[in-house]
Amino acid sequence: MTHISRRNLMQSGGLACLGGLAACTVTTHGSVTSFTLDVAKVEAYAQAGYNFAQMVLAVPNVAQGIGAPLVAVVEACAQNVLAALDSLKTQANGSLTVSYNNASVKQAFQSILADFETVLSAAGTLLQAEAGLSQTVRDKMSLAMTAAETITSLMQAMVSMGLRVNNVSSRMSESAALAVLGVSG
Repeated sequence: MTHISRRNLMQSGGLACLGGLAACTVTTHGSVTSFTLDVAKVEAYAQAGYNFAQMVLAVPNVAQGIGAPLVAVVEACAQNVLAALDSLKTQANGSLTVSYNNASVKQAFQSILADFETVLSAAGTLLQAEAGLSQTVRDKMSLAMTAAETITSLMQAMVSMGLRVNNVSSRMSESAALAVLGVSG
């Protein structure tokens, strides 16, 4: 069994976050600061968010565990992620990057992130509930939550100007998180 030290985990998490940070560039011209997002990265992250919502909804007894109103919220979040991604891709107009200083791009990106965080919260509620979940389902949900937390951290890092790589918490690499959430890289 391989021993992973806290230092190694932080270093590998930092390396994973470099990929996320490279997906966003910040430029300033006069008093205008623009964030340029890598559309493919945002698309992969959005697909991961949608897949995560579908994983939560596929858990046996999900309505019993989190309640019908929260199930409806998760369903809405999944659809919102797709709609926000469509909006962002429309703004990109086929280009590989899109400027974040555009209000609709910013709104679409923030919507994807907010919906991802809402589904993550619902998944946490589901794991805490005594809904008769098997240990296998709990283990899969726990792994999916770790992957979702990683993607959320990377999305936050994409647009955080003053963020230092070492301050980003991620427990798995970007590629591993995307793979867990069913997105091929």
